[in-house]
Parts: sequence; structure tokens; C-alpha cells
Amino acid sequence: MPDPRPPSPLTLWLEEALTGWILPILALALVGGALGLYLLGALPDGPSAAVLAVVVAVGAGLLTVRPTLAGTVEPYLRGAAAAVAVMVAALTALPSIGAVWPGEPVAQGDLAKSGEALALPAGLEGRVRVLVHAPLPPGGTPQVDVRLGLGAGAEAVSGRVERTLSAGRAGRSRTTVTHDRNETWLHGRMAPGATAVTLERLTGQIDGPLHVAVYRDVLPPAWRWVVAVAILLAVALVEARLVRGNPAAFAGIGLAYGLLVGGWGTPATAVGTSLGALLLGALGGGTAGTVAAWLVKLGPWRPTPAERARGRTTAG
Repeated sequence: MPDPRPPSPLTLWLEEALTGWILPILALALVGGALGLYLLGALPDGPSAAVLAVVVAVGAGLLTVRPTLAGTVEPYLRGAAAAVAVMVAALTALPSIGAVWPGEPVAQGDLAKSGEALALPAGLEGRVRVLVHAPLPPGGTPQVDVRLGLGAGAEAVSGRVERTLSAGRAGRSRTTVTHDRNETWLHGRMAPGATAVTLERLTGQIDGPLHVAVYRDVLPPAWRWVVAVAILLAVALVEARLVRGNPAAFAGIGLAYGLLVGGWGTPATAVGTSLGALLLGALGGGTAGTVAAWLVKLGPWRPTPAERARGRTTAG
């Protein structure tokens, strides 16, 4: 049965804010301020991208729950929408911020040649992520391949940092644009009882020692995709029962953003990666959410004729 109780003052305020100009103006002000400080050199890459991640996460979560704020909605459906909205916001923000502004590592140091090791604090076991920074020499397109050992019996982790070139335009003339990707994240599992991360291989042109920073890892990249798909399907189920709005598309945008920034962003490439992820997330994630909602509505969860009629009446 629809909820007979009138909407609470908070629900009414949220509905007005989400359909009005308050939140969009506030979001633009936060993003514009962060980017302005970044361009002036007052705010580093990481914190600037973290502000953008928070704005995208909050926006995706609120837009996911917005269709339940208007009209008569079953209490269980409103609660389900709120729960999945929180999950959407969390999986949008946490991987993004963790990639571009990771905080203090549990261990860090410089490794100059194969065989050198970075000592770890006692008791560090399980999943870790390692931020590798290689200073690239000026000029050319250097590539540096790295392999790190995580203790006896554990699988080593490998990665590459490099400089690439692309063609661009400056006015009417063509120009060459360089892209330095001198940082990368490596994900792995420490061996039980391991006391150090060892540099097993370092090949390529490098202009100084390799900097390695070790962080604990809660949810590895592959599992982020699994959880994101599960959350998106949950939002699609909610949308199928609501019979109005398109929360799955907005959830898809946020989730895609979190996955892309979490997978490709680093503190040194934070803003550029975040802006690119926002564009790709809007295209790919929005499409994925729309398709997921359409597929779910074909299944046994599709609304009854009475629910469709009620949804059209409420939406109108």
C-alpha cells in the first residue's frame, strides 16, 4: 500500500532542493572553487580531485533517491532507495578519493636497484596497494617496468610508468602533447609474515630512485566492479517498482566515475583523470544504468498495470 502519511519537512526540502537550483549552484561553486585554487597553484591535484569526487558522489546519491521523495511511495521502497543511494555515493567517493588523495601510507621509501627492499611494519598482512612513482628523464618517450615482491609465496605485482605523445592543435597549427604517467597503483596480497616489499625488477630509463608507498587495501579493483554491478541492479529493481524517474542512469554515472578514477587516478594525475572519468562516466555509466533498468523491467519485477497507472498519475 502507498504510504498514507504526508511527506516530512525534510522530504519536502530535499524534493525542492533536488528539483530547484540550490544544489546545482552549490555543486558548481564547490567544483569551480576547487579548480580555481588548483589552477592558481594553491590546491594540489589530489585535494582538488577529492572535492570533485565528493560532489559527484553526493549528486549521484541524491539523484538516485529523488524519485521516492514526491508523491505516495511505499515505505519499503523509499527505504530501499535510500539504502542503495548511500551505497552508490560510497562506491563513487571512496575509490576515487583513495586513488587521488590516499593519505599517509603505512610504509614508504626509495628503491634504486633490484634486490633493495622497503621494510614494513609488523603485522601487515592481506591485501595492499602500492603507489609507485618513477622520475622520468626529460625528453623522449621513456618506459619503466617495475616488479615488486610481496614476500615468499606471494604473487609479485608488476606495472609500468611511461611518457606518451599525442597530436594536438594550438590555433591553426598542429603540436605534439606529452603525457607523463609517472605514477601507477599496484594491487596484491602480502605473504603471511612478510617483512618487506622487494624490488625484483626495474628496467627502462629512470632519472632517480623509485619511490614506493604501501597502503592497506580493502576492496581490490575486480571486486569493485562486482559490487558496482550488484548495486546498479539493485537501483534498477527500485526504478522498476517506482515506475517513474531514471535513478539507475544517475547511479550508473556515479559508479562508473568511481571505478574509472579508482582504477586510473593517482595523486599526480588526479584532476585530468577525474575530468575524463566524469565525461566517460556520463556516457558509459548512464547508458549502462538505462539498459539495466530496461532489462529488469522485462523480468518478473516489472510493475503491474495498477502500479504503472499510479506512477503516471504521480509523475503528472
